[in-house]
Amino acid sequence: MIFDGLTLTTILIAISAMAFGCAFQAALGLGFALLAAPILALLDPAFVPGPMLLAGVALAALTAYGERDAIDRSMLATCLIGLVVGTVVGAIALLAVRGLDLQRVFGVMILLAVGVSLMGKTIAAKGRSLLIAAGISGVMGIMAGLHGPVISLAFQNADPRVARAMLGAYFTVAYLSAVAALALVGSFGAPEIGRTLVLLPGVAVGLALAPITRRFINRDRLRIAILAIAAVSGLILVVK
Repeated sequence: MIFDGLTLTTILIAISAMAFGCAFQAALGLGFALLAAPILALLDPAFVPGPMLLAGVALAALTAYGERDAIDRSMLATCLIGLVVGTVVGAIALLAVRGLDLQRVFGVMILLAVGVSLMGKTIAAKGRSLLIAAGISGVMGIMAGLHGPVISLAFQNADPRVARAMLGAYFTVAYLSAVAALALVGSFGAPEIGRTLVLLPGVAVGLALAPITRRFINRDRLRIAILAIAAVSGLILVVK
């Protein structure tokens, strides 16, 4: 069941794609889905979204645990409240606005947020801004499948360790929630668990490479990387 329909070449490419994306996210705090998802979808659509996200839970949880001393529990609680509220709002809205091109709307919103950041407007990772960012992230996660771009913008000026730890903890809950939602609607079962097991070695390799990739990340490079990833995500949604 695990290797059903998969060739050795497909498995090795999938593991490599996952390793590359995970090494990137382990250094920055986000980005693995953006890098790995297109390759995995081309190899075998069954890899996404469920198996990729469940494998991503291991990445996010281990990243957060490794730098757990950098987690601000009050900030995390604010983020998770926003995530829950946004997810509920998104689920309700999804039923009410079927047929509208929501992905393009979200893409424009992300690009506007990036533009505001590039103009020198800082988004502080605290209080109201975190709650709003997490709420929008929850809405976008359930309606467009993208939790990362908006919440990451709130941490663009944070210390890299804080950004990685906070985003890791946040994504652990967000990814698990997404997988649970897929399971509830019958889109995640034994075959998807098999595909998840195929991807887990890539997570291990990516985490092993993390100490190397982190050497190149400082506060300024973190901000540039987050803005670049958010901008690419926004563009993908707009032109999709």
